[in-house]
Amino acid sequence: MTKITIEDKEYPKQLKEIKNPPKQLYLEGNIELLKQNIISIVGSRNCTQNGEKLAKKFASELTMQKITIASGMAKGIDSAAHIGTMEAGGKTIAVLGNGFNHIFPKENIELYKEIIRKGGLIVSEYPPDTEAKSNLFLERNRIVSGLSIGVLVVEAAHRSGTSVTAKLAESQGRKVFVLPHEIDDKYGVGTNNLIKKGAILVTSTKDIINNFEFLEYIEFKKVCTANIDKNINNKIQEQKTNKTLEVRLTNKIEKEVYMLIKNGNKEVNEIAKKSNKSISEITNALLMLELDGAIKKIAGGYKCI
Repeated sequence: MTKITIEDKEYPKQLKEIKNPPKQLYLEGNIELLKQNIISIVGSRNCTQNGEKLAKKFASELTMQKITIASGMAKGIDSAAHIGTMEAGGKTIAVLGNGFNHIFPKENIELYKEIIRKGGLIVSEYPPDTEAKSNLFLERNRIVSGLSIGVLVVEAAHRSGTSVTAKLAESQGRKVFVLPHEIDDKYGVGTNNLIKKGAILVTSTKDIINNFEFLEYIEFKKVCTANIDKNINNKIQEQKTNKTLEVRLTNKIEKEVYMLIKNGNKEVNEIAKKSNKSISEITNALLMLELDGAIKKIAGGYKCI
């Protein structure tokens, strides 16, 4: 295991440029991967079979385009992306929301070992004995997107960690790519909403590569030229806009934060002070409220919609 700080030359330049970059990184494996062009593939933990298939397909094809694939080593789409990369002979980066001594989920311990064996890299900002917690996974997401030149979203439910990652990627100036999904499938709600909000709809690896001036698409006769299932373009239809905002303030902290903003407290530190909550808790609540369309960013803070 290697530890680097934000002052070290090995620290990734693109990660240093994001808001609230991790002060240190714990690394195991091939550190040279941090210098490569990285695209993150993210999506639902409880993904569909088709979602898993597409995650592997795009990971494999992007690998053959000399792209390094990163993800969060969670179940579902994350695992499929790592596996698809390695099956194509590539090297992948896994970003953890815990320390190296507490791999989560436990069923991915073998995947963790395989990533190292195949020349990949494991990254965490947390000391080795840090156990997995839900808020740490949200914090982890900013690193997944921050390491990347772009993020590909395969499947995402409403208010999911995947949607948070996409939101963070957008705020970091990263390109957000999304595969369209059936409109009546809960695992497509988040992806289709991202498309409606301006994310880049893609149906092929070439679509992604062509969005970067410094990348050149490599043509293959047998691989990387196939389109997604011929019916995929029929799976997304124009949805009617529902202008009635339904704010579901079921979370206690989110409700308190929403009411503080509604009463004129718009700045993060001010909200944290009045709620007696940590900045991390407030930031997570703000992300969820923003994803729900309950609040929006304005100069100097936030306002209710």
